[in-house]
Amino acid sequence: MKTVKAFFAKELVSQSLAPGYTFKDANNGKKTYVDFEWDGDDFIIDATGMHLQTGAWSDDYSPNLHVSSDFAVEMGWFLDKGNDVYELGPNLMMEPVNDTMPQPKDINWPPRDYWKVIDTAKGGKFVRLTMLCNWRFINLNVAFKNVTGTTKRSLFVYSDVGGSGVVGNQVTDLLREVNYNREGKGSQYFEPLHIQYIQVHKEVLDIIEVQVSETTGELVKFGAGNTIVTLHFKKT
Repeated sequence: MKTVKAFFAKELVSQSLAPGYTFKDANNGKKTYVDFEWDGDDFIIDATGMHLQTGAWSDDYSPNLHVSSDFAVEMGWFLDKGNDVYELGPNLMMEPVNDTMPQPKDINWPPRDYWKVIDTAKGGKFVRLTMLCNWRFINLNVAFKNVTGTTKRSLFVYSDVGGSGVVGNQVTDLLREVNYNREGKGSQYFEPLHIQYIQVHKEVLDIIEVQVSETTGELVKFGAGNTIVTLHFKKT
């Protein structure tokens, strides 16, 4: 969610590159964009500081927020009851402004609901939230791990350059186990604190094969960019 907040902050500026452009309403000084804030570990949409308005050529209100219905269900923000009926889930809380439930005019119909399901041209669905009350997203870390699994895993580096050894009940060419912590951005770098040398497999080295696999034995599917494995040799 920190990445989401940073993304919207960047998009807000990049789409309005004009001197003197203001992101606040001239009359009440409220923000004309979705206002995200952090409250401890909770992610908040603060409606008290936002100014809702309709466009000159449209009756649609802005700012507005659409969330993928599948992702919202996985994160526990909504419960899918079937037939496009969604109920609030355990990880999303409504917080009425000034302890009064608002009239959710910005989602049009039906007037008593505070969210609506919207079908896309590609067949997906989104849930649109009213921006007339505050929304609190809770239990983010737990919910995200339920969707993506743990961000830590072990990778195994194999190579035919060294002598084989026994791992469990198998004879393999395992060089090293690497603890990988997925962060979703930047480069990952691993260097063992203690280098352990093993006997090379042959005296003349021409072609060296290196593989990196998951704990299941499947080869790791790396993303775009370079993946570099450095082998260190010591002459005796």
